Amino acid sequence: MENFCHHIENLLVQHDYVVVPNLGGFVVQKQSAQLLHNRITPPTSVISFNPLMQYADGLLAIEISRSEQISYRQAVEVIDNSVVQLWSDLRENGRVQLGDLGKLIYGGMNNLTFLPSMKASFLPQNFELNELYVSTIVSRQQNDERKKLTISLPSSKFYKFATAAAIIAGLLFISPKVADVRQAEYASLSSLSFVDTISDSVAGKTDANSLNEKVNLEVSTPVEKKINEKSLPSTENEFHVVVASLPTQESADKYCKELIGANFSDAKVLPPKKTYRVAIQSFSNKDEAIKYMENLRKTDTRFETAWVLCK
Repeated sequence: MENFCHHIENLLVQHDYVVVPNLGGFVVQKQSAQLLHNRITPPTSVISFNPLMQYADGLLAIEISRSEQISYRQAVEVIDNSVVQLWSDLRENGRVQLGDLGKLIYGGMNNLTFLPSMKASFLPQNFELNELYVSTIVSRQQNDERKKLTISLPSSKFYKFATAAAIIAGLLFISPKVADVRQAEYASLSSLSFVDTISDSVAGKTDANSLNEKVNLEVSTPVEKKINEKSLPSTENEFHVVVASLPTQESADKYCKELIGANFSDAKVLPPKKTYRVAIQSFSNKDEAIKYMENLRKTDTRFETAWVLCK
C-alpha cells in the first residue's frame, strides 16, 4: 500500500490531479496566505479528494508501469488489487492512512470522507514555507505608544498676537499704495492749471504773465490760450452740459479745441476727477442746462449721450 500511495504522490508533483479507478480522484488545490490573530500562514497547496472522479485516464497505470518496469496490463492489475485491499481495510478498520496524502474515513454505504494532511511536504511548492508567529506583547506595546501620542495646539493668546501682527503688516503694505494713487491724481493735472492755482494763492502781487515767463510756458495759438483759460473752475456757472469724459488732459484739450472750432465757443475742460470732462456749455440755472442738453441731443447726433453735471 505504501508503494501505491508513493506513485500517487509522484504524479501529484507533476500534475494537478490523479484518478484512482473505483475509488476517486486526488486534486491539488492552492490556498493563499492568511493573517490570523497570532500568526501568518504562508501560501500552500493542499490535497483534496473527489469520489465522483471514477474515469480511468491511464495516467496512474503508466506511472506504475514505468517505475516498476512492468507491462501496462500488469500495472492495471496492481491498481485493481490495491483498490480492493483499500476498501477491505476501510470496511474493517473504518479508516486508512494514505501516506502523506491524508486519511480516508469510511462512513457506510460506500461513503468516504477525506482528511488531508496538514502539510503536504512532498509538493515542491510547500518547501521551506513556515508559519510566522507574531508576539502579542509587541502589539500591546505598540497600542500603548499610540495611546500616548498627543497633539498640542497653540493657545488662544497665540492667535490674538498673530491677528494683530497681520493687521499691522497689512497697514504697512497698503499705506504706500494709497499715497501713490493720491500722487498720481495730482500729477495728472496740466502744468497750466498748476500755475494758475499758485497764482490764485499769491496775494495779487505777481500777475499770470510774469509767472508764465518763470516756468517757460508758451501758448502757441489764441485758441489754445482760450482752452487753458476755460480749464479753470468756474464759480458762477454750476451746471455744465458734459459731452465727453477723456482719460488725459491732452486728449481733453484737443477735443475742446475741435468744439471751439465748430462754433461752440464756450466749450471748456472741467477740473479733473478721475477723468477729464469736456463741457460744451455752462449755466447758472439747472432748468436752462437741462433744456439745452435735451435740445442738443435732438438736433445733433454727435451729442446723443450728453448729460448735465451739477456741482
